[in-house]
Amino acid sequence: MKLNTNVFDLWTFHKEEGETKYLLLHTSQEKADKWFNGGRFWQIPGEFLQDNEDIVDAIKRCLTSYNLDPKVLWTVEHIYTYFNPRRRAIEIMPVFAAEVIKTGDINLTWEHSDCGWYTDTECKERINYRGLLEGLEWTKKYITETKPLKEFQLK
Repeated sequence: MKLNTNVFDLWTFHKEEGETKYLLLHTSQEKADKWFNGGRFWQIPGEFLQDNEDIVDAIKRCLTSYNLDPKVLWTVEHIYTYFNPRRRAIEIMPVFAAEVIKTGDINLTWEHSDCGWYTDTECKERINYRGLLEGLEWTKKYITETKPLKEFQLK
């Protein structure tokens, strides 16, 4: 069995009239049919690190692919593991957060059919996966519902 350590989750958010809104992406039916036995679900941006790529560069590449500009990037200081049946591997998933400047439309690829900006309560209503729910809680605790520690900020 493989162990993947080149993946990450990115809780992407912006502040709207004092309220934090998080970006969720809904998998397309095509992606669901191809890799998830037809099951569609809500997820957050995430990406693979390329060989010798710095995490900050990878996060910026991920955000750019969605037509988003980062304002500030943080490490959330949370990591979870899970078995990915699609890749037949155990994945170690570090969680990061990005406050973005909300502009224009989100670019969607064939993998996602819909997206939206949601409150934490609305996110919890949509998300099915333990790792994502835990990541949201730690993101709120360390980043979005407090004054984040400078040591968590990525340069």
